[in-house]
Amino acid sequence: MKLTFLSCLGLGLVSVVNGIILQSSDGTEIFADAIGNPRNPPIVFVHGITLSALVWKDLFQDKRLLDHFYLVSYDLRGHGRSGKPNTTEAYVSNLFADDFAAVIKAFKVKSPLFVGWYWTVTSDIFAHLPPRTISGIVAVAATPSTGLAINAPTTIALLPGFSVTNDVAVDISTKSTFIDACFNDPSNVAIDIIWSWLASSVIQLPPITGLVGGRPQDTTKLFEAGAKGFPYLVISGTEDKIALNDNVTAEIEPHFTNLEVIRIQGGAHAVFIENEDEFVRALVPFANKILVL
Repeated sequence: MKLTFLSCLGLGLVSVVNGIILQSSDGTEIFADAIGNPRNPPIVFVHGITLSALVWKDLFQDKRLLDHFYLVSYDLRGHGRSGKPNTTEAYVSNLFADDFAAVIKAFKVKSPLFVGWYWTVTSDIFAHLPPRTISGIVAVAATPSTGLAINAPTTIALLPGFSVTNDVAVDISTKSTFIDACFNDPSNVAIDIIWSWLASSVIQLPPITGLVGGRPQDTTKLFEAGAKGFPYLVISGTEDKIALNDNVTAEIEPHFTNLEVIRIQGGAHAVFIENEDEFVRALVPFANKILVL
């Protein structure tokens, strides 16, 4: 476990955690980190499939977030710097919920706002953790369940490559193409972002991708909460080549009476990178309202 704490002048305390390794309920190691003032309202950010919490690195330097919220992120099991067990039993719903519980316990945050990109663990949280574990959901081009049809044609065309186990070139090419498709113009994205995302993706072997993506999730309790007014914000880009955001929104809309949808014009799948300003301007008012600043 590695911890680094930096204090600043004045009344607040700024904490920079350079990564901690937690143990989940089954012993799987979960990498997590946090930045900001621990006294500020907490937001937990969860990355998409094959990637890692590194996707949030640049966003976590945005002062509109950093100055007002405590920002927590972690690598999902099977991803990034977290453990990658290779059995089906290691990827059941309750374990993803237990991972989340371990993270918020480690950072001593209560009822954080949940921000999830692409494939989220919100259904797992509601199915297996107590009510009010989270205070609201921000779905960034995301589905609450693996059972909903979110994949756009570009993604569907790439799916066979994610399952190839005997050709490293195909594996790397597929993941590189997938990452490029997350952006409108990958040539204008900082190369360290592209490389860190590709590295995160490549270290997840194809069998693990299948175990993560193929697991069932139960949306019953999530949708019950949605019917009672649980806050749910969808943020997505109009030029997303990875996710069918309109389809997912249409499927979840009947289940959430307190649903907000913000479409960022011209935004791609990684809308928080290429359209960071618009993304933060969409996120902050919702976070302020939910976390009662």
